[in-house]
Amino acid sequence: MKATTNAYSKSIDDTNQDAIDQQAAEVGMGVIVAVTALSGLWGATCLLSALAQNGIVRLAAGWLEAIIGG
Repeated sequence: MKATTNAYSKSIDDTNQDAIDQQAAEVGMGVIVAVTALSGLWGATCLLSALAQNGIVRLAAGWLEAIIGG
């Protein structure tokens, strides 16, 4: 009887550990998605700011200069 109880308890412990691992992975993925979204939002804000300050022509010229060099 004792061996059966230990095997049953181990099965429950494994199931609990799997659930904890799954939840930890979901939290980690949520953090990664949130940081990526904030980074994209910051990039879009910077692009719009440069567009508002310099106009489309100077923005394109500055981008080409940064890519090509000069």
